[in-house]
Amino acid sequence: MATDSSLYTKVAVSFLPKLNTMARLPLLGRCGGIEGFFRESKKGITAICREFNCLPEMFDRQSALNKAKTEINAIDKHDIRICSVEDYNYPCLLKQCEDTPLILYYKGTLETEHIPHLAIVGTRNASEYYKNRVQDILRELADMKHRLVIVSGLAYGIDITAHSASLQQQFRTYAVLGHGLHTIYPAAHRKTSEKIIAAQGALISEFPTTTPFVPANFLQRNRIIAGLCHATLVAESALKGGAMATARMAVSYNRDVLAIPGKPTDPFSRGCNLLIKENMAALTENGEDIANALGLKYIPPGPVQTSLDIFGVNDREAFVKKLLQTKGCLNIEEISKFLSIPTSELNVILLKLEFEGYILALPGKNYTIN
Repeated sequence: MATDSSLYTKVAVSFLPKLNTMARLPLLGRCGGIEGFFRESKKGITAICREFNCLPEMFDRQSALNKAKTEINAIDKHDIRICSVEDYNYPCLLKQCEDTPLILYYKGTLETEHIPHLAIVGTRNASEYYKNRVQDILRELADMKHRLVIVSGLAYGIDITAHSASLQQQFRTYAVLGHGLHTIYPAAHRKTSEKIIAAQGALISEFPTTTPFVPANFLQRNRIIAGLCHATLVAESALKGGAMATARMAVSYNRDVLAIPGKPTDPFSRGCNLLIKENMAALTENGEDIANALGLKYIPPGPVQTSLDIFGVNDREAFVKKLLQTKGCLNIEEISKFLSIPTSELNVILLKLEFEGYILALPGKNYTIN
């Protein structure tokens, strides 16, 4: 095992699909965590597996570690990061879902801000009308001064419309992929994926780079889309398809589902209509319906904007420098709490101060004065 054994063991878990699920967290806890699972003796693993009613043969630890060594090279080459349930930035809503993975690969920024996450999903054969509805709804939410994270799957149709509209309205957006992050599928959406990362969003996957392209993996990733979010909006869908699977996953997680209604004669509206008809989804017509479902209150633009703009960017930079001079070394989350600056804005300020030589960036998103 190489120097950073923790990283190797986290990567290795992704090569053990029957282990890489929240349902196995108690088993790993019994071993003292992910790294402890790989350090445990064969006799110890056998006893622990017996305790949890599973066979030790299900988990070929040595083979997983060997594959992890190769995967680490791909991670470094493609600037891919890894996040485990043991890390501070693992999405908190996912932890509530037993069938979601313990290990996630990502590119970009995974934030832990407690702001509403909304999944927007739908058919790849999206009509212009429903693409426009998605764009209008996100614009309406932005006009109401709400902050959201929009989650989708980077596919053609409704997915890419949701990501593009989110970027336009300056909402952070996450794209959950059904393959390794060394490539982008479909390739036509590569530029959008780069914009997502640049705008403090993220590309997310549970799959290592060596995972083959299998249609079932794209259905499997839908549970992550649903699990990441407080609510799921089905914008346009036939009776069968990935969007309907995501909606059912969201229901199973006890999350809200919303759907835009359509004509009964339109085959790509029948899924939404069925969800509404069977009381699985709330009928949704506009941004206000989304805001109500998420418990968001309208923020008047006048007084609130004035209070937020008391301090300019330069003032915030000065506050950050003064805080670090006083405290020494702080994590980005701690700086955010001290100064009441959202981490999405704080990232930009910290990067600027680092480039100018005022502060030093340390491992684990820690910062100190230079």
